[in-house]
Amino acid sequence: MQNLSSPQRIQTVDALRGMALLGILLAHMVYWYNAGPLPGELYGKFNGIGSQVVSILNDILISGKFFAFFSCLFGLSFYLQMNSMAIKSQDFVWRFAWRILVMGIIGLIHHAFWRGDILSIYAPLGLLLLLTRKWSDRWVLIIGILFAFNIPHKLIELVHLLQPVGNDPNALPSNQYDQDAKAFYAIVKGNSWVDIWVDNLKNVDTKFDFQFNSGRIYITFGFFLLGMYLGRLNWLNNINDSLPRFKAMMKKGLWVCLALLLTGLGIILSNELFKLGWQENRIVGFLFNILYDAFNAVLVIVYITGFSILLNKKSWTTVSGWFAAIGKMALTIYLTQTLFGLLLFFGVGIGLTGKTAPWLNWLIGFAFFAIQVMLSKWWLKHYQYGPIEWFWRSVTYFKWFPMKKQ
Repeated sequence: MQNLSSPQRIQTVDALRGMALLGILLAHMVYWYNAGPLPGELYGKFNGIGSQVVSILNDILISGKFFAFFSCLFGLSFYLQMNSMAIKSQDFVWRFAWRILVMGIIGLIHHAFWRGDILSIYAPLGLLLLLTRKWSDRWVLIIGILFAFNIPHKLIELVHLLQPVGNDPNALPSNQYDQDAKAFYAIVKGNSWVDIWVDNLKNVDTKFDFQFNSGRIYITFGFFLLGMYLGRLNWLNNINDSLPRFKAMMKKGLWVCLALLLTGLGIILSNELFKLGWQENRIVGFLFNILYDAFNAVLVIVYITGFSILLNKKSWTTVSGWFAAIGKMALTIYLTQTLFGLLLFFGVGIGLTGKTAPWLNWLIGFAFFAIQVMLSKWWLKHYQYGPIEWFWRSVTYFKWFPMKKQ
C-alpha cells in the first residue's frame, strides 16, 4: 500500500477535482450564471433544437450532480489532511477549524458578488464534519448514504404532505416568485456593483432557505461523509488495486441510473400522453422527487468511480494532467469562473443574460475552461500554489509561504 502522499493518489484527486469544476462551470453557464429567480419568459425564448438538447443534457447529467461530486472530494480531502497532520503530530482540529473559518470569510466575500457561492455553505458544514471524525466507519457510511439521498428532506416533505393543502410553511404566495424574479433581474441588468453587493448580502438567509427547502444542504453533508469514508477505505492510495471495485460499482450504478431514468421518463411521458394532471398531484410529485434525488446520488458515484478509472488509463495521461492542473488551483479557478460569469452575463459587464442561447453558453463555457487549463499549467510551472491557495495556506499557518518555485 502506498503512503498517503503517493503521487498517483494526489494526481487522481486533483484531476477529479478539476472534472468537478468543469461540471460546476457548465451548470452555471447554461442559464447565464444566475443564482436567483429570473422571469420565466427568459427561458421560453430559446426553443431551438440545440438549446433543448443542452437543457435536457444539463438536467440529466449536470444539474444537481457536480456540487455533490465536489462535496465528496471535500470530505476525502478532509480525511487526507487529518491523517497527514496526525502523522506529523500536529493539532488537526484547531488548525482545520481555523482553515475552515478563513474559507467561510472568503465565501462571504464571494457571496457579496454572487449569491450562488458554495464556500459559505461548506464552512459551517466543515465545522460539523469535525464532530464526526471519530465516528465508526459503519455510522459514517449509513448517515452519509441517508443524507446523500436527501432522506432528511424527504421526511420533512412527508410531514407536509400529510397536512391539509395550503399548510406548507415553505410555499410562496402565488405572485411572490414573479415579484422576486423582477427585482433580481433588475439587479442583474443594472450596472452597479454596490447594488449587487447590497442585494446579495441582504439575501444570505434566502440562500440558506433554499439549501434547506431543497435539501441540498443535507446532500452536501452526506457527500462530505461519503468522501471521508472513501478516504478511510484507502482505495485511492493504489488505484490499480481498486480498479476492479470501481468497475463493479460503476456498472451497478449505471444499471440503477438507467432504471431510475426510465421510470422518471415513463412518469413524464404517461402524464403528457394521457393528460393525467400529475403535475398538480402532491403524492406523485413527492415520489418523483425521491426518484430524482436517488438518480443524482447514484450518478455521482458513477462519475467518481468511472472518472477514476479513465484518469488512470495510459491513454488519458495527458487529459489527466490537464484536469489535475485545474484541481491544484481549485479555489482560484472557482472564484475566477464567477468573475468571468459576472462580467459576461451581468450588467456590470457585457450583460448577456437572456440574450445568448443555452447551447452557446455551454460552448463559451468549454472555451473558457480550456483557457483556464492552459493558464493553470503555465502558472504551476512557475509557482507552487494558485494565488488564492497561497493566501489561504499562509493565513492558515500564520506565515507567508514562498510562492515561486526554486
